[in-house]
Amino acid sequence: MTKVIKSFPLVVVCLLVVSILFVSGFTSKKTDIVQNKYQVYLDGEEIGVINSKSELESYIDRQQTRLKSKFKVKNVYAPKGLDVKEVNTYDEKEDSVSAVYSKIQNRKPFTVKGYTIKIKLGEDEKTIYVIDDKVFKRAMEKAINAFIDKDKFELYLNNEQVAIKETGELIENVALEEDITIKEDYISVDEEIFQNEDDLTKYLLFGTTEKQETYTVMPGDTISTVAFKHKLNPEEFLIANPEFTSEDNLLFQGQQVIIGLIKPMFHLDVEMHVVEDSVKNYTTQIEYDNDMLVGEEVTKQKGEDGLDRLTKKIKYVNGEMVTVVTTNTLELKPVINAVLVKGGKVIPSVGDTSSWFWPTTQGYTLSSLYAWRWGRMHDGIDISGTGHGSPIYASNNGVVAEVGYGHHSMGNYVYINHNNGYYTVYMHMSSIRVKKGQIVARGQTIGGMGCTGSCTGTHLHFSVWTGYPYIGGTTHNPLDYLYK
Repeated sequence: MTKVIKSFPLVVVCLLVVSILFVSGFTSKKTDIVQNKYQVYLDGEEIGVINSKSELESYIDRQQTRLKSKFKVKNVYAPKGLDVKEVNTYDEKEDSVSAVYSKIQNRKPFTVKGYTIKIKLGEDEKTIYVIDDKVFKRAMEKAINAFIDKDKFELYLNNEQVAIKETGELIENVALEEDITIKEDYISVDEEIFQNEDDLTKYLLFGTTEKQETYTVMPGDTISTVAFKHKLNPEEFLIANPEFTSEDNLLFQGQQVIIGLIKPMFHLDVEMHVVEDSVKNYTTQIEYDNDMLVGEEVTKQKGEDGLDRLTKKIKYVNGEMVTVVTTNTLELKPVINAVLVKGGKVIPSVGDTSSWFWPTTQGYTLSSLYAWRWGRMHDGIDISGTGHGSPIYASNNGVVAEVGYGHHSMGNYVYINHNNGYYTVYMHMSSIRVKKGQIVARGQTIGGMGCTGSCTGTHLHFSVWTGYPYIGGTTHNPLDYLYK
């Protein structure tokens, strides 16, 4: 059977070809009409072309309901690094807003409006993010109040401090060493953004948001013993546990307390003008009578403490006393030294363990005690306030074991071996008046007070050891030995 093939006119064939091409979707061909489009770039890389910039922004905002709820904000914005540029083109090609949104979502976090806070001291800079700048201001106030009495600070700020009549103290200046800048900003949601002032206060004080280690109070515990056990100073314990107002506050069995180390993100300088009455301790002068047997002793004169009224300028940094300068001393009652007569003369190179001499002149301030501070043991006491170059005395008879500079950042230092199992150490001296191997007597001037080595103000660091200092020796609290 023969098939019959019909022939079609040429015009019909042409129309069919045009129709097929149209149906096939060659929509990206260029037209003669200029198209207004928006090219979308993320960190410099083009990720699409859209018809409307505002439509993309609205789409991002509508899709991110979870972020709005998390950060309690009205709007969510494009990531940092997203750039939308308007272009004029003949190309009809464009991407859907949802497709561009998906590419953005998979590459970078979106942003919310908030505040970027920079805390800078020298080359060290820390960054904090908040939604509301009032959260930072309130948290900073709470953190500052950990180092300065709130009521006294308010009186200072309001210029309402009461003038000192006889004794008392006034705040002269309060300042932060750091420069703090607050700038409104778009913040990536993957940053740590603080919304709660209590959380931010802890971060400012501890330098971390991690939960701090706690301790369960045992029978017999006190704030002092708990602090010492965990390498804290009592003041640090009170900062970490603001519900306590004094080192003398009582603890109860089973109570939970924070024992985390304080690492403040700022340095608060507080300068105080202080007028106080200071007991001027009498010392005991020893006389020897060769007509008396060794071991016999007679009190020739009883001692009486004196009283001085001292005017001081004291500087604290984050609650720690760093400098003390005594600007005036008024004697209210003179001191009467005791005189003790002992039989026979003691060999000068052997110290008398029953009578130790105070190593500085009177009118001093104990600026730092034998205690843990910032997680490190302060192995002696710091004595301040007697002035640069004032005398430093040997605390007992002995032989100078070592003199030098810089060992353990001591500055000028002296070791004395008392040949009775004890050594004493004197640091940060402005001058040294003894040499190694020299025999020294109790109360003899061995140098002057200064601020050499690693120190923040003129003072003497004085420590007592059994065994050679810092090389196998054991340190002790000097106040347990410095008798009258």
